[in-house]
Order: sequence, then structure tokens, then C-alpha cells
Amino acid sequence: MNDFGGSRGGRLMVLVGRWARRLAMVALALAATSCTPKPAPSPSASTPPVSLRSPSPSPAPTDPRVAAVQDAVAAYRGMWQAYETVAQNPDPQQSDLARYATGDALRTMTNGLQSLKNQGLEGTGSVTHSPRVTEVSPVNSPTQVSISDCMDTSASHIVRASPGPAYSDSPGGRRLCLATVQRQGDGAWRVTGFGVRAVGTC
Repeated sequence: MNDFGGSRGGRLMVLVGRWARRLAMVALALAATSCTPKPAPSPSASTPPVSLRSPSPSPAPTDPRVAAVQDAVAAYRGMWQAYETVAQNPDPQQSDLARYATGDALRTMTNGLQSLKNQGLEGTGSVTHSPRVTEVSPVNSPTQVSISDCMDTSASHIVRASPGPAYSDSPGGRRLCLATVQRQGDGAWRVTGFGVRAVGTC
């Protein structure tokens, strides 16, 4: 599903897999939210390296940087999984997105789901994600993590879910997604902004 929700008013900068380039109303809605974050800068030479390996079952990480990376990546993956699940039967009111996203990111996802529902469309298939952390700040007690993801939308599609004119999805593929994840006041990590580039950008 290569169109997260449409492209009559502008190219969809956010997508859930391949739900991104030809759903007319969502393109406008997503563009309006300006959800694309500034490209995540490469970590400076003075930034201590952080392991991105899967956490061991126990004990819990004591290094705040390691914990921040794990929680931020989990929130990023959780956001896309929640979107992919609810897009199979689009209903913005029946999703877990608020657990993983807030601000512009949440509004963009919600607008996309509403557009799918309004147009009688739904998502099928799945998207493969390969997130990597590019920056953690502040270094010693992180509250923000930048993520770069080469997502593969080849196995996802947008299809018509209700009677209506035929819908032709556009081909998917590998595309770059840049995201910002921040620690919230309640201690939870949530995606606050993200931007998805065109197929072939990674």
C-alpha cells in the first residue's frame, strides 16, 4: 500500500508501509500536519556509542542511554504495528496509536486512518522495518532519540474495502523514514514526528 492516504494536494510524507502516495484526501491532511522532522544528524564523534542489540531478558539495563534506545525503538515499532493493524479495518477511534505516538505524529496517523475509512479503503500485507538510532540526546540522560529506518513496503497494499470505483495502488519498495522519539512527562517514550521519503531513497 503505497499511499498512506492520497496525493491530490501533495505527496504523502508519511506512510504505513506502502499506504502512501495515491489516497487523495490523506495526502492533503498529512502534508498539513508538517510531520516531517529535520533530518537526524549523525552522532558527533564525542557521542559515546550505544548498543542496539536486543536486550537480554534480565537484568534490566542500568545505562540510561541503553534504556532510552530500547524504549525509543520499541515505541517506533509499536506505532507502525498499531497503524498497520488498524488500517486493515480503518477506525481512528479504535487504535492503540496514542500509546506510541503523540503530537504531529499522532495527528498524521489519525488523519491517514480517517481518510482510508472515508474512501472505503483498507490496508493489507505488512511492512518490514530496519530502524537504527542516529542520535541520543542529551548524552548522559537522554530524553530524545533520532531514528533512521529503511522501511520496505513491497509486501503491503491499499485495496478497496467497500463497493466503489476501482483503486489502483502504486508499487512499493525501500524508502527512508526519519523519526524523532521523545520521553514524555509520564515517563513513556512516544514518536513525536516522522517523515517518509519516496521509494528508492534507501
